[in-house]
Amino acid sequence: MLARRHVGFDQAELPKAHRIRWWLAAVAAGLVAVSFAVVPYLPFFQGWTFVRDPKVASVITWTVLQTSVVVISTILTLFFVGKARLETAAFRGNQIDIRLFVDERPTGSHDREIDSAVELTATFKRFLNDSRLYTPTPVPGVGSSYDFIQIVEHAGDSADGWWKAATKLIRLAQPPAAFTVTGTVRPGNTTGRYQLILELVRVPRFAASPLVIEDENWPRVLHRAANAVAALVIPRSAYVRTNIHWTAWRDAKIPYELFDAYQRANHFVTYRRYDEALAEYYRAVSLDPSNVYIRLEIAALQEQLDLHLDALATYDDVITVCSRGHPALARWWIGADFAKQPRYAGRGRDVALLIARYRHALVLGHGDSVAGSWWVRRTTASVPDDARALRRAELRAALELRFRRYIDLDVRTRPYTIPREKRLELHRRVMRVPVRELVVQEATPAQLAEYNQRAAEMRSYLGALSQYEIERLIEDYRRFGRRWRRSWQQLTNRALDLSLIWTVVRRAMADVEPVTGAVPVPQPAYPGSRVRLADVCPDRRWPPDPQALDETVEAAGSRRSWEECYNAASVYAVAMLEVGPRGERDLRDRARNPRLTGEARDEVARRAIRELYHAATISHSGRLPERRSWVMGEDPDLAALRGHELFRVFEMVTFSPDRAAPLRPQRAHVWEQVSYVRRLVGEIAGCRAHFWRTRALEPGPAPDGRTLDRWRSADRDAWRKLSRLATGKQDWYTRYQAICAFREWSADSGYPGAITGFPLYDEERLHAQLRGAAGSRVKTGLDANVVVREYVRLCDQRLDQLVTEITELEHGLVAEDDFTTRAELWAALWSWFDDDIADGSSAGERRERFRKLARP
Repeated sequence: MLARRHVGFDQAELPKAHRIRWWLAAVAAGLVAVSFAVVPYLPFFQGWTFVRDPKVASVITWTVLQTSVVVISTILTLFFVGKARLETAAFRGNQIDIRLFVDERPTGSHDREIDSAVELTATFKRFLNDSRLYTPTPVPGVGSSYDFIQIVEHAGDSADGWWKAATKLIRLAQPPAAFTVTGTVRPGNTTGRYQLILELVRVPRFAASPLVIEDENWPRVLHRAANAVAALVIPRSAYVRTNIHWTAWRDAKIPYELFDAYQRANHFVTYRRYDEALAEYYRAVSLDPSNVYIRLEIAALQEQLDLHLDALATYDDVITVCSRGHPALARWWIGADFAKQPRYAGRGRDVALLIARYRHALVLGHGDSVAGSWWVRRTTASVPDDARALRRAELRAALELRFRRYIDLDVRTRPYTIPREKRLELHRRVMRVPVRELVVQEATPAQLAEYNQRAAEMRSYLGALSQYEIERLIEDYRRFGRRWRRSWQQLTNRALDLSLIWTVVRRAMADVEPVTGAVPVPQPAYPGSRVRLADVCPDRRWPPDPQALDETVEAAGSRRSWEECYNAASVYAVAMLEVGPRGERDLRDRARNPRLTGEARDEVARRAIRELYHAATISHSGRLPERRSWVMGEDPDLAALRGHELFRVFEMVTFSPDRAAPLRPQRAHVWEQVSYVRRLVGEIAGCRAHFWRTRALEPGPAPDGRTLDRWRSADRDAWRKLSRLATGKQDWYTRYQAICAFREWSADSGYPGAITGFPLYDEERLHAQLRGAAGSRVKTGLDANVVVREYVRLCDQRLDQLVTEITELEHGLVAEDDFTTRAELWAALWSWFDDDIADGSSAGERRERFRKLARP
């Protein structure tokens, strides 16, 4: 809904651009000038009475009147054209003239020598020029983006004489800059802070309120200033009409902190700094709670981080918000009371509703991943109440309540219809709340087998729900291309048809009998469905027949978009998975784990890679890097395909890496997460070691008692942060709090290190880190899947050990004032978590060094 519908909403500070009325005025004045200049000399005009016998005073002749009208009309035409071009430039909002900043810092100040006004102006121009608008995408990852602001340089202003006149004349043919930015650089209100005052003027004389931006460093000040200027320009520009993220803010005042949070979040996603990106997205949502497109990006990022329960809840929230205005959908999704919402309540959210329903159905189809998040945790049993466990308990209770909407529907989780009483019993058994989570390190074979049984039941149930939602989505949006033109660019009917084939394959894999390999006949899940379901297992056995699979995909029609080709590749890739949790081995008793092998497996892999090549070919080259992370390591559908030799060839041909592409293990994304947490712990330890080492080397008198108390308090806080990080390693917010603390400590100590994003998978680094964790005696030549599994186990074990060590250390250093001892202790912790070390030691040996320093 447009913001201008709301009474009392703050209007945008800049005035509207009235380009049409000025162009009409220019056309009218031009027609008058042409009429008086040309028409009097036409033959038919000479025969008119007032021309032959003009009733004009002797003082004013026809020639004077004609000349005067032509000159005045011409001048007015030029004026109106100039105004129209200026208003058009303001409406486009893509050209800004930035003047050199005025420097009001004290002469000779250190800050003025390091960052001059010229350098700050150039940096601000670069940041503003890099501001981007993004479009939503049905595939997790960074959406397509484009620059929307250009900096206009006024070359030639400093020239003299005829050259200056010539440059001004030439500039008349160029599009004018409707906005001018002037800035003043000042010292901050407190020591160590920096201030920039900006004034944005809409030519000729409309000025917005001055912006006062103050922060701890110049890059952050300039980033915030650039985003603040963009937030002022967008509401009155054409972008607010074409970019659906900001349609609701048309003619309204956008808080610059909102646009700043959104820009920073996308910046962090680009550099794989996902925890910080999530924090910025949530900051943006706190300033714009109804912006469902930002929520979509949160859900997509949660999928990338394996937070499947969080993603389900977020997509569910988006559908709940967007379904208002769609009576039939609201009656089913929310309740009968919400079916009476006005039609315009969901206006502008149709694309978000489509993508949210689509992704919600696909996450349900990944029932094995949801089951893993529902039943399993990778933390020690002695700390049951870590942040992630508490969050999962909240999500389980919320999802169990929301999923009761399916009980009243005829969702057939078996080939036969289930009565409502049986459906309610099945729902409560599968969506059990509360549950006793399985601890991976301490699980017995019997417990793992029980988990596999529960996971299989949940996969079957969620697979049926996924098929139901896809079938209902196809029926609801069969003609959505004509109803919502923007939706057609996001997801086509053919892409939805291929998604239905995908969910049928996923459901067949979930319902397979593990002993015999038998699969049931595919049945519609949505009673109103008119779609004929594909049968990829005509012999009623898993795995699917490659020829039947290929015929089913080809029957959907030719593929013309990335989403269509990628969905086809996912259909083939799912057929390569095993029937156990997360596409791995099923550990239930007497399970023979039927799967594709030999030539049949190679044939399916070739067809999947063919579709990926086709997707890369028809996609713009600039979009490929945005999707690389999802395709190469995060999409669970491609887990088995990534281990095939053809996928490595595809990566080398498509992305041209700087070294040979490796065969990727199925849990490569888990390795990326544990490596990220390990490096975060190491960087915090290195920062604290640098702090105490610097303090030990400082000359002069010893610090006073108040300063010592502050330093000791920061040290105790660092140990507590590490303890919470080790117990809640799967919780993004716990990691983000540790990152914020690291930033504060590094700024205080001048630590040169930094927190980098999630690492990209590297086979050589994986083996080197296993040697660093297990020691030089570790076996070589192991399969990458075995190496990842062992390294993840060692990292989880080390974090559990860190919790124990910090608990014992908690009261040991309260009265210790030896700065060198503290520095050595933190350095030993840094070494303990440094698996890139090449001295041949193991993590266990480095732990003993840490223990000796902690207990002298």
